[in-house]
Amino acid sequence: MPTNDIQELVIEHKKLSLFAMVLLLLQLIFMFGPFVLIWGWNLTSEGIQLLLKHLIFWIIPIIILHEGMHGIVWALSVKDGFKYIRFGFNREMLSPYTHCKVSMRKWQYVAGGLAPLIVTGLIPSIVAFIAGNSYWYCLSFFCIWSSAGDIISCYYLLKIPNHWKVQDHPTKLGFFIIPT
Repeated sequence: MPTNDIQELVIEHKKLSLFAMVLLLLQLIFMFGPFVLIWGWNLTSEGIQLLLKHLIFWIIPIIILHEGMHGIVWALSVKDGFKYIRFGFNREMLSPYTHCKVSMRKWQYVAGGLAPLIVTGLIPSIVAFIAGNSYWYCLSFFCIWSSAGDIISCYYLLKIPNHWKVQDHPTKLGFFIIPT
C-alpha cells in the first residue's frame, strides 16, 4: 500500500484537556448528582474522604490495570500480539501509555481502547451505584475520568469506515488511518 494513503491523526493536548474538563462536568451532572440524590450527601462525602486518603495507594495499581487492559485486548486481537505490545511513560504528557506496533481493524482498536473504561469505570460504577457504595463509586468516577484520552481517540475513529485499519501512534495520542 502506498504510504501517501496513510493519514496521521494526533489529538492535540489542548483538545484533550478541554475534553477532560467537559467529561468531568458531565460526570458531575449525570453520575455524581444522581448518586447524591439517591444515597445522600453524608454517604457520598464519606466515600470521597476515604478515597482521597487511599488514592495515593490506588494510582499505581489503577495505571497498571488500565494500561494492561489495553495491552491484553490488543494482543489478543492480532496474531502473535503480545510481542507487539509496548508499555511506557510519556514524559512530555506526564502519562503512561500502551502501544501496539502493528495495525489492526477499527473494532479491535476500539475494543482495546475502551476496555479500561468499561472494566474499571462503567461496570464498577453501576455495581457501586446499585449497592450504594460511595467509596467504589468515587473510585470508578476517577477511572472513567482517567479514560478521557481513550474516549476521545475512539470518538475520532467513528468518522472512518469500519473496514479501514488503524495503527496506534508510537509517541503521541492518536493513530494512523490505513484505508483498505
